Amino acid sequence: MIEHRMSKSNDPTISQIIQAMPQRFNPKTAADVDATIQFILSGEDGGKYFATINNGTCSLDSGELESPTLTLKMSAQTYIDMVMGRLTGQQAFFTRKLTYKGPISLVIRLHKFFDR
Repeated sequence: MIEHRMSKSNDPTISQIIQAMPQRFNPKTAADVDATIQFILSGEDGGKYFATINNGTCSLDSGELESPTLTLKMSAQTYIDMVMGRLTGQQAFFTRKLTYKGPISLVIRLHKFFDR
């Protein structure tokens, strides 16, 4: 059974998480990756963001891409819970809190690209 813990008042905001992603990026784990990843986050503090990963670099921007390599859809709270380690991507997917469109091989590797 999956336990969902309430968020902590000191959790980062979505904006803070997105801004910190390039600094948390681990280029060694994504050396062979050339992809764009669309994040569509619903609910309070949600928004549309995309990561561009190529040549061992990662950049983040707001907005929506026409044809991303991978699209991830979830609530902003689900994303915060995943970043904070309260929920894994697998748990989010199997409880239908996360949906994706794109290659499963990229979905499986994505958590390795960013340090906590």
